[in-house]
Amino acid sequence: MTLPHDWPHFDALALGALIDEGRLDPVSLTEAAIERISRFDPHGRIFWHGSEERALTEAIAAHDRAKKGLRRSPLDGVPVAWKDNIEAVGAPTTNGSRLLRHHIAKRDAVVLERGVRAGLITLGKTALVEFAFSGLGINPTMGSPDNPYDNNTPRAPGGSSCGSAVAVARGLAPIAVGTDTAGSVRIPAAWNGLVGLKTTAGSIPLDGIHPLSPTLDTVGPLARSIADAAALWVILARRPALDFAGVDLARLHFAVPNSAEIETHPDVWAAFAIAIEQLRSAGARIEAATLGVIDRTHETMDTKGTPVAAEGWAIWGELIESDPEKVYAGVRMRMKKGADAYSGTALMEIEGIFKDLRQAYARETAPYDAVIMPTAAEPPPPISDLDTPEGYTAANLGALRFTRLANMLGLAALTLPCGLTAPAKGHPPLPVGLMLMGPAGSEAKLLRLGAAIEELLPKTALPIS
Repeated sequence: MTLPHDWPHFDALALGALIDEGRLDPVSLTEAAIERISRFDPHGRIFWHGSEERALTEAIAAHDRAKKGLRRSPLDGVPVAWKDNIEAVGAPTTNGSRLLRHHIAKRDAVVLERGVRAGLITLGKTALVEFAFSGLGINPTMGSPDNPYDNNTPRAPGGSSCGSAVAVARGLAPIAVGTDTAGSVRIPAAWNGLVGLKTTAGSIPLDGIHPLSPTLDTVGPLARSIADAAALWVILARRPALDFAGVDLARLHFAVPNSAEIETHPDVWAAFAIAIEQLRSAGARIEAATLGVIDRTHETMDTKGTPVAAEGWAIWGELIESDPEKVYAGVRMRMKKGADAYSGTALMEIEGIFKDLRQAYARETAPYDAVIMPTAAEPPPPISDLDTPEGYTAANLGALRFTRLANMLGLAALTLPCGLTAPAKGHPPLPVGLMLMGPAGSEAKLLRLGAAIEELLPKTALPIS
């Protein structure tokens, strides 16, 4: 069983298939992944905490199961990276903060436990934004990875699941798990040329995951393909395996909100528009639709905010104030300011507004199979642009502009790569994501739609060396 020299380029399911065929040893694969992390991430900016001993123990068990024909899932024996707000017994779980650097988990989170039971190898814990409170992916206090698509200008990797995304994009892990409260799986997936799934709130247990906004937090996979994301979602959500056959794009009806183009950077829109025309050429009916509920949701978020900061401050505010200088000001000030804007009455009022908006969204989008938008309205910005409070806040709101719609409207959402921006002076081509939004509980449908769309769109070459 010889490990292919180009194994970092393999999708997770392809590696699982080699294990199933007896052509790949999970132990050799895990050892190679550990070695690759030490070589390409020597300063621990992507993987904050390795779990070499645990990984190798799990890999030996996967090897034994494979020899006996007792593999537990198609991903049995495949290494996975976990965001460092997800607890793994005996390992640090920092939630991105120096204030929690000595917190050692006493148990596995339920989702991690489900992964282990399915045979996934616990490779380690990856970087995130402090308290998972930003869509940009930078963490000046703990360290964070640069976007791998620009070797000249350090760019934001997307957050808050920055390490999970860069680990997969760099070929350090075949697949990863993140969390999404306002876009924290989808933004890093889009900015790193990956697939990312925002699951329905409440569909996957949050036990053992450090919270930001318990009413909105969700767990989801980051992967190189729709099939990989679906295979991991099946494990995390305990759902039946998906059948991708039978999706006929010519029978499908999608809506693109009229307001989306106005709010999207021209370079991002150009790549997105090419992808839309490819779908039209395949027979899909795509309508530029006036969805008033989208505009009203944006207006509500712009004028009244969201409950995320208030919930986050209620959980973490006392800890933050115990030593505020250890928390990046961009996170600390935004969370405190957002929390100060809400009284109990204000929270009840905004929840009522969003409840009405969710009902309106269901009515207005009922004729469509999904609503399609660019995932992130802006390309990943240079990190140097984020040095000032004004620059940081503006870039963060721009990153979250479209993704947070799904969280506040109670939707499921999927992003997949749809191309690259055109190269321009000062930066190379940068990944662009296409986002599908559907009703709560529509993950299986979105993944099936995404698989059909994926076949039409250009594969974004990952920066794997």
